[in-house]
Amino acid sequence: MNLYEKLAEDLERQIKKGTFHYGDRLPSVRSIHQETGVSISTVLQSMYLLESKGLIEARPKKGYFVSPYLRPEQNNPVVSQPIARKGKRDIEDFIQKVYGPMDSDKSLTNFSVGVPSPEMLPIAKLKKIVRDMMRDLPDACIHYEPIMGSEYLRRQVAKRTLLWENSLSADDLVTTHGCMNSLAFALMSLTQKGDSIITESPVYFGTLQLAKSLGLNVIEMSTHSEYGLDLEAVKKTVKETRISAIIVVSNFSNPMGYCMPDQNKRTLVKICTEQQVPLIEEDLYGDVYFGADRPLSCKSIDTDGIVLWCSSVSKTLAPGYRVGWIAPGRFLDQICKTKLYHNVASSSLTQEVIARFMDKGRYENHLRQLRIGLHHNLLKYLQVIYKYFPENTKVTYPNGGFLLWIELDPKIDTTLIYDDALEQGIKYAPGRMFTLRDQFKNCLRLSFGLDWNEKTSHSLIKLGELLKRQLI
Repeated sequence: MNLYEKLAEDLERQIKKGTFHYGDRLPSVRSIHQETGVSISTVLQSMYLLESKGLIEARPKKGYFVSPYLRPEQNNPVVSQPIARKGKRDIEDFIQKVYGPMDSDKSLTNFSVGVPSPEMLPIAKLKKIVRDMMRDLPDACIHYEPIMGSEYLRRQVAKRTLLWENSLSADDLVTTHGCMNSLAFALMSLTQKGDSIITESPVYFGTLQLAKSLGLNVIEMSTHSEYGLDLEAVKKTVKETRISAIIVVSNFSNPMGYCMPDQNKRTLVKICTEQQVPLIEEDLYGDVYFGADRPLSCKSIDTDGIVLWCSSVSKTLAPGYRVGWIAPGRFLDQICKTKLYHNVASSSLTQEVIARFMDKGRYENHLRQLRIGLHHNLLKYLQVIYKYFPENTKVTYPNGGFLLWIELDPKIDTTLIYDDALEQGIKYAPGRMFTLRDQFKNCLRLSFGLDWNEKTSHSLIKLGELLKRQLI
């Protein structure tokens, strides 16, 4: 544990024990520096970490205060317990209802789409690079790429892994049309119809529907809102059942927002290595962290090639460019064959544009600003939710990404009130979409990637009031 993490842990313990009450001002950064002897930069890192958890908030020229809207820890959703009973309603039609028409209606406040707001993305800079690339590339990107994809892009992605325990090279990567395309290649390469796979629960609906379309048996595992998969249950299952793959969103999971602790990642990789079960890791949110350092990926600690690492820029830079990649480890040949049969090649222009943007530190500069904006949004969302949503609302506290998982009173069915919310110009993702089982009907997922403004705030308040009315 780093020094700033230890200091943050001590302060967090005092807050939760009631030494500091909600709304209290914490000791100044300078006084903590003088009292503890740690550097001012270390104290600031600790404060930033506590901010990212929603425990404190900064007030300009006044200092740091315990968040007045923070609720007791027991109001955090804890562990999902997937039930055996399959869903009675076909949720596919509902998913199509929410995501089929990608609304251009500017009057809507769309909390359902898990991408950053256009205001947070460097659109003008990307446009300029598109023009430059069309001029600079001799063939104007009209020829097929090699099956592994743009070597320029693969080198840029590999450079971002230099500090990993087991860094990647360009030859370890294959480009794809986004992270879902990577996941599809992985499942098509590793499984056959009738095979069983393990996922978290709740889990991204796209993963479930993809697995269902391939004829796979999905085993949804108990999942903790802070620590992720129940690893004892995973270990028991892979020993008793033939499992063809495990899928996990290791960092800032969709939809719960948790980040699996490093030790849990090591344990999961060890289980997969010992049992020779491929681990498909979706790590497309890992760069959007609110702490001091990027969390580990499972791939970074994989020495046996058992992890297939899938990522993209769809959640951080350019959703519509559909640029992603996969580092498939020992399964490289299978992935290349699958890509050849299904895609032939990746789009040349968008790969080259993203590679040039990543070059010379531009991507990292953008990420720093994106993290600041999303962290600010998270704190604003939590304040409104705690103030205006029903009293027994439980909400996750993500330390990165831009997704909140909200658990409401069991009397509320978020699929039934969806149309009422839509009439008020509000879209969200009902919890029932994130499972194949008859569960999570009283839950919903919100994206805090929207630009925070009066309209966003007002829509969130209206949603809270609508949910309250269901209890009357």
